[in-house]
Amino acid sequence: MRLSVVSRHLPLPEGGSNGRALLAWVEGALTEGHEVDVWSWSPDPPPHDLPSWCTWRPLPREPWLHMKARALVHPRSDVVIDGWAPHAGWVPVADDPISFPAVARFDRPVLTVHYLTRFDAPAVGRRSARDIQDLRAERRDARRAAVVIAHSDRVAATIGVPAASVPLAYPVPDIVLPLVDQPVAVLLADWRWPPNQRALRVVLEAWTSVRERVAGAELILAGRGMEAGEVSEPGVRAIGPVARAIDALGMAAVLPFPCPPSSGPKVKVLEAMAYGVPVLTTDHGAEGIFGTAGREALVVAGEAGFGDALAALLADPERRAAIAAAGRRAAVEHHAPVPAARAKLAAISEGRR
Repeated sequence: MRLSVVSRHLPLPEGGSNGRALLAWVEGALTEGHEVDVWSWSPDPPPHDLPSWCTWRPLPREPWLHMKARALVHPRSDVVIDGWAPHAGWVPVADDPISFPAVARFDRPVLTVHYLTRFDAPAVGRRSARDIQDLRAERRDARRAAVVIAHSDRVAATIGVPAASVPLAYPVPDIVLPLVDQPVAVLLADWRWPPNQRALRVVLEAWTSVRERVAGAELILAGRGMEAGEVSEPGVRAIGPVARAIDALGMAAVLPFPCPPSSGPKVKVLEAMAYGVPVLTTDHGAEGIFGTAGREALVVAGEAGFGDALAALLADPERRAAIAAAGRRAAVEHHAPVPAARAKLAAISEGRR
């Protein structure tokens, strides 16, 4: 298969979640002998050279009034001003909804949906003009697409048109982190994102009882949007941004993430599983993670019982080891570049017949 792909994201190994997923599934498709060409229109320049299959070209500037007028009629369609076109005879693929207007005018376009605003905005108590525009764009694009690819059953079932649910690709590392014996919980996140802020509040509210039940328990907070030392509570240490996810996950006996009811797969959960770090999350944190139907690969608890579940897991090294092995296995079998690309390309092929 030959695919011309448009993405707002940069395919970087330590970039955002959508960019890492893009890098993984394209590399998987290339390994399988397919041809893929990607145009990234990220507003941010790449920090280093991109893969040979990706061209970065930001959108040309235009008057603000032009942008405003277009948004009123066709929300989230700025990407059309570039005039991009796929290679002749290649499948046009939008790797995210905001890129779909670029491919929509070509034959049998493909739309990729990572999450839905109808879930994510209420999850954090938000309803803004931006959300209304996103809702309009999501409904419009789903109707216009010949093939819709979702990364969770929940999103696929709710988008309003037939959609295929396939695993989100992740560049599974070759190494497995050694198990950590000490009761250390590490939460790695982008703290600028409201769902992560809500998750942090849940963990901090439960942490006092966790420390009372587990001697020596420590909570480490890492990621962008939080400075080292910013949180000063007993048994809690904020280390701030890290250069690589492994720098934080290497200290973790458990990754606790009480995910609010947002949608789509959470890369922090998948990333920890891929490195062999046990994960404790909510049902919504497990959404879109394939190979976890029996819950052997991760632990799920509600927000009300999250502290009890975290204390029990921190106090049980044997259980953590079993969960770590099963989680790593699920990531390799379903979300690694080749199996994830196979599932995505099979869905595209079937949907375009």
